[in-house]
Amino acid sequence: MKLGNIDFCKIKKITLIEIIVLSLLFIAIGIYYSPHFITKQDVLKAAKIKSDNAIYTARVLEEFAKNKNEKASTVAKKVSEKLNQIAKNPYDKKAPAYTFESECKGCTCVSYDDNAQMIVLTTFNKKNELILRTVIKPPSFVVYSKFDKENK
Repeated sequence: MKLGNIDFCKIKKITLIEIIVLSLLFIAIGIYYSPHFITKQDVLKAAKIKSDNAIYTARVLEEFAKNKNEKASTVAKKVSEKLNQIAKNPYDKKAPAYTFESECKGCTCVSYDDNAQMIVLTTFNKKNELILRTVIKPPSFVVYSKFDKENK
């Protein structure tokens, strides 16, 4: 059978060994690049948490500015309810982004102190390492971020 100048009967067929070698080559390339991909995914998830907590901080400061006599517990609950409808946990889509329970992986644990009018946001990753801690006490707030120190 001829098509133009190409004779398909003379073309060498691919052998099973060549397919295996090619597959092993692709697997080796995949294994080499997978740690880089996983590391970038963790950094992106931490950045998402950091930006979500920055939004939470802005909303809390806004609520404190509107109602100076409102308790930290009321403000924290109100902001958490609003933002849990929008924000998603990057590690587990079924888990809430903000919770008042014990620390969970990827979600932000919100704790408050009505006497000091202070709210503390603490976030851990899947390895149970602290990613981000934000302390909000109007008129200012303090932020500690693990990934800020590692990337600089």
